[in-house]
Amino acid sequence: MKFNRKILIACIVIAIIIPAYFYTKFYLTGDNRPLHNITIGWLYSFLVAVSIFTVNIKVFNWLHRKFPGEKKLIKRISSEILLTNFNAVIIISIFALIFSFVFNHFGNQEIRIVLFNNIIVAIVINTFATSILEGYFYFKQWKISLVQTEQLKRENIQSQFEALKNQIDPHFLFNSMNTVYSLIDTHPDKAKEFITKFSKTYRHVLDVKEKVVVSLKDEIEFLNSYIFLQKIRHEGNLDISINIDAEKLNCYIPPLSLQMLVENAIKHNIISDNKPLKINIFNNSNFLIVKNNLQSKNSINESTKIGLNNLTERYKHISEKAPEFYIKDNEYVAEIPLLNDE
Repeated sequence: MKFNRKILIACIVIAIIIPAYFYTKFYLTGDNRPLHNITIGWLYSFLVAVSIFTVNIKVFNWLHRKFPGEKKLIKRISSEILLTNFNAVIIISIFALIFSFVFNHFGNQEIRIVLFNNIIVAIVINTFATSILEGYFYFKQWKISLVQTEQLKRENIQSQFEALKNQIDPHFLFNSMNTVYSLIDTHPDKAKEFITKFSKTYRHVLDVKEKVVVSLKDEIEFLNSYIFLQKIRHEGNLDISINIDAEKLNCYIPPLSLQMLVENAIKHNIISDNKPLKINIFNNSNFLIVKNNLQSKNSINESTKIGLNNLTERYKHISEKAPEFYIKDNEYVAEIPLLNDE
């Protein structure tokens, strides 16, 4: 929040209102003052207001950087009141002494009474101005939060749509139904399990459609159902290992993000007897790593990276950390941050 036109206008208003109040009072009590005293009074009020606002805006911005967020609200506001009022007292005392001795602006009034009255006025106005600034700041943050929330909802809807679209892809349904059909006669128990896992993938998408993040534990439970379907489809040519520290299971990630990364690996790589696909999922510090051997399909169209871009955009709204995607040692690596519940 910089010193701008609105603050300058506020300073001018204060410079007019305060002298106008006192000189109206003098006029009504018959204490007529020379015209030049009125001009000096306006100059005094304007210089004091500009000086206090200029210094305290810097203090205000500094405290917002030092104590950000709502958790440090009480500490920030109490510090604002103390520091800005201290600055106001010092500034108005300096100007009161200058205008008293140089311009004899306060006449025969005792300097201690002048200082006391000016300090009280400065504290009242400064506290009011600080409250207005804090309210204005929170109003702007509230508006920004609303916009970000709506944008995040749209991106979550897009992600859910992409996940549903991929799952109900005709080839996916066709292959899944064929798999079930072939299992009914030979392995009826496995066919039942396949149908159960198949339904769970849809149920999970419906359950998380309103959520911004989900626990890693829940996402892995969903992923296991999805992996079961894919392993049956690709028989023994798909090897997916999950090795995550127990304490990290309570962390959070955006919904469907892990499934999307595994699906990308399956979609864009050859999976055959001669070229099995190996996907490793593990954590490294506060990041979740999804890594697979790179054996890209020659016939596949160039990736649009819609899913990866969507995931990156969603992280921008919930974390300062960003996902990373890169190729290293003939392996494709995706790293997504693990989020705490703080």
